[in-house]
Amino acid sequence: MLTEKLTRILRSKSTFSEEQISQMTEGEGWRWVYRNGAPRKEKHFEICFTGFSASEKGSLSQLAADAGFMVVTAVTRRLSMLCIGPNPGPVKLEKAKQQQATTVTLEEFKHFLGTGEIPS
Repeated sequence: MLTEKLTRILRSKSTFSEEQISQMTEGEGWRWVYRNGAPRKEKHFEICFTGFSASEKGSLSQLAADAGFMVVTAVTRRLSMLCIGPNPGPVKLEKAKQQQATTVTLEEFKHFLGTGEIPS
């Protein structure tokens, strides 16, 4: 059952029927709100991938974008996470380290997507 607040938002901002809303989980409802509701002013979670083949990088970028992350191709000053593959770029690694961005392996990134836990 959805919270009263989420139900109100979905009724006013979406085209979902009452039946569709009643069958939604809390997580599904909030995902819809964050993707389709009013623009959020908070900082975007930026992620960059390095050391992967072009096809791997494309599928990982899509996976991250679907999860709501902003995918960047270079280490920016707002970078939150650098995901490294088997052949990471040394310049990107060094810049990420200097900026204290979290560096993760592919397995750690997938764990993060599933659980929301940022590796230490």
